[in-house]
Amino acid sequence: MKRFLTASAVLCAALCSFATDPGALRAVSRSFRDGDGKTDVMADTAEYSFAKSGPDAGWTTFSGNAAIRRGGWELRADRIRYNSETGDAEAIGNVALVGDDGTLWKGDSLAINMRDKAGRADGIDLYAAPFRVLAQDGGFLAPTSTNQAYVIRNATLTTCTNEPGRFHWAVSAGRARIRPGDDVTGWDVVPHLFGVPFFFYPYYWKDLSRHYGFRFQPGYTHKWGAFLLSTYKLPILNDKRNDAYIDSYTFGDYRTERGFAFGEKVSWSFGDDESHGYITGYMIPKDEDLPKVLDQDETERHRVRFLHYWNATDRDQVLAHALYVSDSRVQRDFFRKEYREAADPDNDASYTHYGDAFSAGIEASFRLNDFQSRVERLPEAWFSLNAVELGDTGVYLENDTALSFLHRRFGESDEVNDANGNPRALRTPADDYDAFRGDTHFTLSHPAKYWGFLSVVPRLGWRGTYYDKTMREIVSTETVTTSTTNELGRVSSQTEEKTLTRTEEDDADFRSVFEIGAEVSTRAYGFWDDSAGDRWRHVVEPYSDWSVIPEPNVRPYRLYQFDSIDRIDSQNALRLGLRQRWQRKRPDGSTREIFYADFYADFDFETDGDEDVFRDVGWDLRWRPASWLRLSTKGLYDEASGDVSSAEAVATATHDIFRCDVEYQFRNDENSLFSGYLSWYANEHWGFDIFGRYEFEESQVEEIGGWVQYSWDCIAMRLVASVEPAYKNADGIEEEADWRISLVGWLTDFVPPSVMEEDNR
Repeated sequence: MKRFLTASAVLCAALCSFATDPGALRAVSRSFRDGDGKTDVMADTAEYSFAKSGPDAGWTTFSGNAAIRRGGWELRADRIRYNSETGDAEAIGNVALVGDDGTLWKGDSLAINMRDKAGRADGIDLYAAPFRVLAQDGGFLAPTSTNQAYVIRNATLTTCTNEPGRFHWAVSAGRARIRPGDDVTGWDVVPHLFGVPFFFYPYYWKDLSRHYGFRFQPGYTHKWGAFLLSTYKLPILNDKRNDAYIDSYTFGDYRTERGFAFGEKVSWSFGDDESHGYITGYMIPKDEDLPKVLDQDETERHRVRFLHYWNATDRDQVLAHALYVSDSRVQRDFFRKEYREAADPDNDASYTHYGDAFSAGIEASFRLNDFQSRVERLPEAWFSLNAVELGDTGVYLENDTALSFLHRRFGESDEVNDANGNPRALRTPADDYDAFRGDTHFTLSHPAKYWGFLSVVPRLGWRGTYYDKTMREIVSTETVTTSTTNELGRVSSQTEEKTLTRTEEDDADFRSVFEIGAEVSTRAYGFWDDSAGDRWRHVVEPYSDWSVIPEPNVRPYRLYQFDSIDRIDSQNALRLGLRQRWQRKRPDGSTREIFYADFYADFDFETDGDEDVFRDVGWDLRWRPASWLRLSTKGLYDEASGDVSSAEAVATATHDIFRCDVEYQFRNDENSLFSGYLSWYANEHWGFDIFGRYEFEESQVEEIGGWVQYSWDCIAMRLVASVEPAYKNADGIEEEADWRISLVGWLTDFVPPSVMEEDNR
């Protein structure tokens, strides 16, 4: 058993045992202090030098399970010779050095200064996350302000964990420098894939966090032909100390059916992602398979996109987004993911300030692409006051105010060709209009509880809206004469009068709208314990919401229409509902809501004579039978038509080895869509995925596909395939079928932000 001795006790023991074993000490533990810290040494035996000067001064030899610890570093070996005056250590036999960054260095021999953390070694086997490095010899430099640096010669680097000589990938370098957690730099580098060398880099640099370098995606699609997408990413600024970077992406793509394409993207992030964004441009100089519905003389196609998000302070936020494209189909043809997420994105910029009881901001929304229809706000300033109690009255005041310069712009008429090459207009031209609108909405409410169980929240609201221009209808009568010729060639005329209604601009006006209403609700609870020791709670909450708006002095038909504010009209509506919750509390104190149900009915008393006041029935159900499974559905039943007007159902399962998401969207007057995917990782090597979308209106499979993935210990490869059958789009154009297949791969320790390179454009 080891004895822990002070420095004087160690010296005394050494002198006392000198007669039987001069200079030897069994099972020792000793600490050496200097001006920079403390060094702890442990071993089975120790041999001391008592020289006051000369080359042997200060040296102690520790043998048998020897270990030295200093400042988060630990050195172990069969034999360690340590100098307490200089901090130098010489280790021989089964040497292992663990750095404070988690780096593990193994070798045959090592010379190191434990104070400076610098030295040299032979027969190196180094683990510096995520790399394993095998080398003939090398050294490590004293740490800089960032981290340690290791310099090695004749090295092999890999992230694989299998035996040397059987690495799935590796690079050999005549010389290399590794800074764990930072970067790897190599000279005379040859990469190997499954043991086969395939390139030579006189100089190579790899950042360990930002995934710089080349990325490729080969594949084939019916519309693109064979293609190769390539990206080279490099840093413009990489300041890890301040969590700041500016990265550049250069795109060079080739599609056999569409030709060459080029692009550049610059992305940035500052202050731990408090300010981030990007600007990207992409150009197809000459689309060799231009869709027939576009102007065949304009073969150059392009897209420019900008996004910036900035949390200027804890209370101030800036957001800007812009998208400019050459035509209405460039996103559909080359940026499928972006097109599906936002086929018609807005262009806007906004500033928002969040106060303790209010928020305010200014926004500019504009149109960049002439073929799009937009309501421009140039600009709109707004203010929102949260519910604030007026003194101690129990009355709360809310306000929303906005001053807006509005411009309704319709998409320009495009005289283009249909699928057969015949001219046709995709859009009908319409006259733009604009107006200044100042709108303010005040609401007073008085939440109160009666008899200890009934919650009543009456409210009184007033909205005042100023328009600098309105509309008026002009009705005129016109006599129209039509002539027809019968089978005998005789001409007959018929005269009739038609009533024509047109609108023209009118003077400014102020609309005043009053609202009165109330929310009434109550709650009841039930508790019980099950056999597993869980405690359950059932919450029942009946509620009602009543709202009355008398007829405004300015009706919607006299206003230019921009959004829902301009559509406000008389209203007398009531909603009756019942919410229920089933909640479970485990013995360990964790709580989860297992089931939620909300059923409600809407009544409209603003009817014209014989119309039924009963309008809709709605529901919102959410069930979580297990921590990994969520089911939900909500919808609306229209009593007048006797049909479900809208509904959706969603099932989401997330487990250790699989994830599934299935969704059904139903719209009675529009397309209904079923979509879903299932990802399953059968074991550590194989993964599978299947996805699809089905549209019910046309009984059309929109897309079906999937991928197969195989992962070695350090490399993953994924084969992706999908099919989009031919269909007729909303403009009546026949879209050709398209099937796609592509292959992507990555190092498992350097998973890219987007596996599919086409999504990074």
